[in-house]
Amino acid sequence: MEAKVFIVLSRALLVVSLLHLYPQSVESVAINVPENQCKKGFKPSTSPNFLKEDKNIDVRNIIRADENPVYKGKELIAAGVQKTPNIAHSEFLLMNPPDNSPLTRLLNTRKNGCVVFYTLNSPCMNTCLRGKYKITGGLDKLKAYKGIKAFAFKNIWNPDQNRPDELREKLKVIASRIPLYRCNGNTCTLCGEQRSNTEINETCLNG
Repeated sequence: MEAKVFIVLSRALLVVSLLHLYPQSVESVAINVPENQCKKGFKPSTSPNFLKEDKNIDVRNIIRADENPVYKGKELIAAGVQKTPNIAHSEFLLMNPPDNSPLTRLLNTRKNGCVVFYTLNSPCMNTCLRGKYKITGGLDKLKAYKGIKAFAFKNIWNPDQNRPDELREKLKVIASRIPLYRCNGNTCTLCGEQRSNTEINETCLNG
């Protein structure tokens, strides 16, 4: 299972490059692809069936909008930061309301596929992982998904840097529900496994 998850993560990062979602624009992206597209030897860049209904769409332009910057595709969803009528982080936009969110609809399109939820920055501790606008409902939907799944991030949200003890406890909120990875380039580090008493890899706490 872990080997498959690593393959899925590589697909998620490839999605970013395929859609030209450079770090300056993409905040969150999730994919739900057939399991066979996660197996060794499959080449998304040369396959006409990989995200075929989500190609040739200007996703960047959609997620740059000030209001409702969300793309809802067949096998891919993506979001930027909403600025009006109120500020909302990309994870919140994709995961809420949990029962009818873009993520839940994506999960329902394929029950036993490969799902990766990728964020440029780790979910913020003060809003995304506690309080009124937390994303735990969406994380529970990911936990319940029967196929291969992973949550990945690249950077630590800037206000949460240099707070390793607090960050460790908040990342456990994610890792206890779904395998959590930190990815940079072609390298992904397992931060925590899906279990209630998971420990967080120290590499995932460094800014």
